[in-house]
Amino acid sequence: VGRDIFMYSITLKPEEDTPKVLQEYAKSNGVKPGWLFLTGKPGDVEKLRRKLGFVDPDPTVDKDKSQHIGVILYGNETLDRWAACPAL
Repeated sequence: VGRDIFMYSITLKPEEDTPKVLQEYAKSNGVKPGWLFLTGKPGDVEKLRRKLGFVDPDPTVDKDKSQHIGVILYGNETLDRWAACPAL
């Protein structure tokens, strides 16, 4: 991680997960370089979530953040090959 593989975790709660909170979380869990924890303005985070396709087709379920599961999006940027699977 950090050379050929990079990991990005995007919060669904940007109002709570400030950069400082995410930095402390990463530090307390021994996260190494190459794994970034990202937050932003709520509207920007929502736009990114939708752009990545992390949306439930049922608007009621999608609106309830407690119903969201972690998703891993992985791929090869050079080949433009991507897939996703549920996170543990």
